[in-house]
Amino acid sequence: MKKLYAVILGLLFVPVMALAENPAIDFVNNTADKVINEILTADVSRDEKIERFRETFTNALDLKNIGQFVLGVHWRKASPEDREAFLNAFMDFTTKTWADRFDSYQGQKIVFTGVRNAEKNQFYVDSTIQNNPPVEVIWRLKQKDNSYRIIDIIVEGVSMAMSYRNEYSSFLQKHDGKVSVLTAELKQKSDNFQWGSSQK
Repeated sequence: MKKLYAVILGLLFVPVMALAENPAIDFVNNTADKVINEILTADVSRDEKIERFRETFTNALDLKNIGQFVLGVHWRKASPEDREAFLNAFMDFTTKTWADRFDSYQGQKIVFTGVRNAEKNQFYVDSTIQNNPPVEVIWRLKQKDNSYRIIDIIVEGVSMAMSYRNEYSSFLQKHDGKVSVLTAELKQKSDNFQWGSSQK
């Protein structure tokens, strides 16, 4: 999971070379530009960068869709209050974990190679990170009206959403499927977060 975090966060920081104009590609491109210009290179405090990163996440990710997927059957069993509490804790901990990797950017470039249809109103945006060796990255987007949201990032065949789902499913199996326990665990990790730990 730590390796996947490192690659995914790096994706948000790379200069983008688009294959051709496309609204799905434009969405990812604009998200990357926002992270670079308003967070990574901005002359502001770390706390301010974290808040800006959280705002970018909120606008770029379909958090409810991701939360529903990573919890699987436990989402349907959870109360509306437990769902909301989980999403807040999930966002907070994920934001801190990814924000901790701000220094991982090394100037790599991302080249988009195409867009494919997925399920209804969903698209795969194919791309390659110009690294040594190159890294294949697929962005899964969901379209609603004229807007897009990221619902998954697949790095070298490894799904971010599926990784979370496997991790949380294992945890919930050990705790009687109680989402509130998982939420408390994420809150504790967030409250006790050690900066630099996610880069080890």
